Amino acid sequence: YERIDGPLERFFEPLRRKAARFVSGKVLEVGVGTGFMLPYYPLDIELHAIDAVPEMLEVAKKRAEELGLNARFYVMDAERLEFPDESFDTVVSAFVFCTIPNPERAMEEINRVLRPGGRAVFLEHTKSDCRLVNWLLLKPLDLLLGWLIEDNTLRETHRLVEKYFDVEHEERLYAGVVRLIVGRKEG
Repeated sequence: YERIDGPLERFFEPLRRKAARFVSGKVLEVGVGTGFMLPYYPLDIELHAIDAVPEMLEVAKKRAEELGLNARFYVMDAERLEFPDESFDTVVSAFVFCTIPNPERAMEEINRVLRPGGRAVFLEHTKSDCRLVNWLLLKPLDLLLGWLIEDNTLRETHRLVEKYFDVEHEERLYAGVVRLIVGRKEG
């Protein structure tokens, strides 16, 4: 995982830093992986982080300890969050929705556990606004990454966010291939 995503971090680091600026209070990170987002979180949050892969959580847990974060880690599926309704002030997802088997179900769960007025912060790669980019870059990449790590590069996560949240901030980078989207739950 780190060998695949690690080299891309120089492009994603500024975006992760920016995404973390929207975080406050009791925070849930969905799909924490090995903890690429952890260095950017403010120290005054209460972080709860989930991932479906226990080995990745162990790496993330060590990173959080080294950073002095107040964090708890859980082996959990994004499609079945084991938290009560309206538990979190902020939910973060960074490059996760491309691998979730049922993204609609995961978005419903994020909406369910987010408090009214809470923020959902998504840093995701999505289908581009440019058809040429989709055909020349994303489609071939989709075939390769789909086979290697079950990654779907042509997902329209931005449309799903719009369906469940009031979008208050969106940045499209690299022709819309990467998006930072901040949504707020009504209420």
